[in-house]
Order: sequence, then C-alpha cells, then structure tokens
Amino acid sequence: MSTPAAEIDLAVVPERSPSRWALSGAFAVIYLVWGSTFLGIRVAVETLPPLSMAAIRFLVSGGILLLASSRVRPRPTLLQWRNAAVVGALFFLCNHGLVSSAAPFIPSSLSCLIIAVEVPIIALLSSALLPNQPLTRAGLVGALLGVGGVVCLFVGNGSSDGAVNVFACLAVLGASLSWSMGAVLSQRLQFPPDPILRAAMQMTCGAVLLSAASLIRGEHRTLAVAAFSGRSLLSLAYLITFGSVLAFACYSYLLKHVRADTVATHVFVNPLVAVALGAWLGGEQLRPAHLVSGLLILASVAVITLSARSSSRPVRRSTSGSAVGSTNPIGVLLESPLCIKRPRRDLC
Repeated sequence: MSTPAAEIDLAVVPERSPSRWALSGAFAVIYLVWGSTFLGIRVAVETLPPLSMAAIRFLVSGGILLLASSRVRPRPTLLQWRNAAVVGALFFLCNHGLVSSAAPFIPSSLSCLIIAVEVPIIALLSSALLPNQPLTRAGLVGALLGVGGVVCLFVGNGSSDGAVNVFACLAVLGASLSWSMGAVLSQRLQFPPDPILRAAMQMTCGAVLLSAASLIRGEHRTLAVAAFSGRSLLSLAYLITFGSVLAFACYSYLLKHVRADTVATHVFVNPLVAVALGAWLGGEQLRPAHLVSGLLILASVAVITLSARSSSRPVRRSTSGSAVGSTNPIGVLLESPLCIKRPRRDLC
C-alpha cells in the first residue's frame, strides 16, 4: 500500500526541536494540574451529584477531543467502539464514578495516594493475565510494598478523631482495581492508532455510561440548580478545561518529544502535589498512618516504574514523530492515564 504524501513529508523533513520553555510548561501542567484534580473533584461534589458531575465533565471533554480528532482517518470501526465502551466502563464509570462518590467522605490527598496503588496492581494483573509477562523480583517487591501500604492505611485508621471513612477508602481502592483491570485489558483489545481519537472514544463511552448510572441512581430527582455553589461550578469548569483537555494535550505533546518513562514521573509527583494542595487549600490533615501508607505506596511505584524503565528498549520514533514505548507492560501502561499507547501486538 502506498504511503500518503503528507506522511512522506513528515518522515523526510526534520521536525523542529521543542523549546525548553514549552517542555517545562507541559511538565508543570501534568504535575500540578493532575495532582490538583482530586481536590477539584472534592469541591465539585460539594453541591453537584457525583455521577452527574463526572458525566458532564467527560461528555464535554470527550466531545472536544472527538472534534479535535474529526479529520483522523480511518474512522473507528464498530468493534473498536465496542472495545472503547468496555474500557471506558472500567476507566470512567467504575474508576471516576467511585472516586467522585467517595470524594465527600475522604481527604483528596488520601484519595490520590490510594489511587497510586494502581501501579503494583497492574504489575500483578499483567503477570497473571498477559502472556509471557512473569512477575519480576522488582515487581514482586513493589507489589508487596503496595500491599503493605494498603494494609497500613486500614490498620492504622482506627475509630478515633481524624479517622476517615473506611467504606470511602474501599471505594477508592476499588477504583484503583477497576482502572488497573482496564489498563491490562486494553493491551488485548483493538483501538484506532491515533491517541486523541482513542482517548476521545473511551472518554465519551464512559461519560454515556456515567449518565445512565446517574439516571438509575435517581440523581436527576435531587438536582436543584439553585443549590449549586459557584465554587463547585468553577471546580467542574477547571476539571473540564484544565484537568481533562489541557493536561491531556500537554501529555500528548510530551509523549511526542520526550521519553515515555520520563513523562511517567508524574506518578511520583501527583500524590505529593495532592497532599500539599489538600493541606493548603482544603484544610486536610492526614494521620501518621496515612503518611506511612503513602510512603510505602510511593516506594512501590518507584520500584516498579524504575524497574520497567531499566528493562525497556530504547524509544524509537514513528514517521509521525510519536514515541513508541516499551514492550514491558508497566512501562507501556504508564505512558498515559487513558492508555493511549501502542498495544503489545501492534493491533493498531
């Protein structure tokens, strides 16, 4: 099959190197904005129903990404849309639905720390469900550290003053498991090659499912527009504009110009930003057990991520300039929070 002229031009004409300021700004966005989204969710659900809030957020942001990818060819098939619905259900209906529902009952900083346990969960699920991906020694150590962090969280929570809602913690832990399952499952499913279109499909399908869940839950019967606070609406606008669209654009930009494992450092920084912002703007205070739990979870993330980085192959560039990442499942899965990666068997 012949190569389109535009693609030949991209392959022949050297691409301008990005400026240091552009790269620094993009890293600042994914570090700070994604770290702040948990506090944004907590403020948004103060007066907005959680499932409805999440549905609106991803309907709008997914629609923007669909519009941005409207000229991408070939268009997705019905099979790819079905796959997007499956993964979107895990990423958005289950993960974001649970996180948003738990947000009123748990500090945003603690929620972000629990979410970080996705990395050791992915390591365990990859070894169990993906062929030829045994659990390495580093992966086992990281998984044990992650499990220790979760155990420390619940054992040290207690029932005294300052204790958090155990069911809310379990909900966020379930959200981590759901996202991890979606990340591993997406390795075996076929999606369009364009990352923006892929993310838009998953986001839109997840938003539709969140809307259906909101209706089934009866949130529409309790909606009172007059009760919506200005800060909740402002937080929702922030989550749409900055947390979804801008941060995703910066992430895609970085993946095009920087090693994927370098971009993946956001998994270390986001929890720290969430803790700092929760204490500064949200008046949140974590108990010592929560901090110890967070340190164990972050150590787990560090061990697994650095192990994936050392075992990954060198990043090569496609003709479009996009980075083609590691064949290691953890390295690949960490490339994007929406799993915008090249599947293991090059199905795209």
